[in-house]
Amino acid sequence: MKKWIIKAAAAASLTFSSLAHAGGMPVIDWVNLVQNTMTALQSVKDEVYQNTNIVYQYKMMANQLLQSTGLDVADLSEQLGALRNEISSYEEYGNTLKDLYGGLSGNTDYLNRVQSMMVSAGKSPGEWLADQASLLSNGNKTAKNLFNLGASVFKNTETLAKRREKIQKQMKLSPTAQATAQTTNQMLDVLASQNADLLQLMSAKTQSDADKDQKSLAVQSESTELAKQLQSDRESQRQKILDLK
Repeated sequence: MKKWIIKAAAAASLTFSSLAHAGGMPVIDWVNLVQNTMTALQSVKDEVYQNTNIVYQYKMMANQLLQSTGLDVADLSEQLGALRNEISSYEEYGNTLKDLYGGLSGNTDYLNRVQSMMVSAGKSPGEWLADQASLLSNGNKTAKNLFNLGASVFKNTETLAKRREKIQKQMKLSPTAQATAQTTNQMLDVLASQNADLLQLMSAKTQSDADKDQKSLAVQSESTELAKQLQSDRESQRQKILDLK
């Protein structure tokens, strides 16, 4: 039941994101973003727990082999080597999961900080983000630092998520571990999209102004070229008149 709820939440979030982007600028459901971050955090925590148990079981199996008697030395060595390889793979995966958990905890801390600022300002998420975008476009140092911090935190999480995915694809997980990993994959994909939307909204006015400036320069350039062409035409006509004389 729990897994079904998580998958439903992920599907709903993906649908929500698609509808938001269809309208142009993304729209953030703040409560949904916070919930998805917490769900991703819990999913990674579940993976860490399962992975720790698997490593423990493999180590127990290796210990039992070492204590066994009457086994062929070559066969024993081969089995121990295979177990140690599995242990090494799962330990590497476990360390990456723990790093990712730390990264997602950083996400949570950042969102809590932003939410605290919203509450202090007495504004809704939409109003606060609009103000933030305006401040950022005007070069406000605090707004810039907050935006850069968010970009750094989210980028770190994305890097760790990709590292986890790369290692995961090289492993043969049990059906239970695979199901948990798949849930984590879905939540991380949703979260990456929502984090990108949040940063885009925080800098929306900056991007809008940049687009306006670019269009203004294009019009200016076009006007200059037109003026040059008109001047050239005038000179040409003037020369023709002089030639007729």
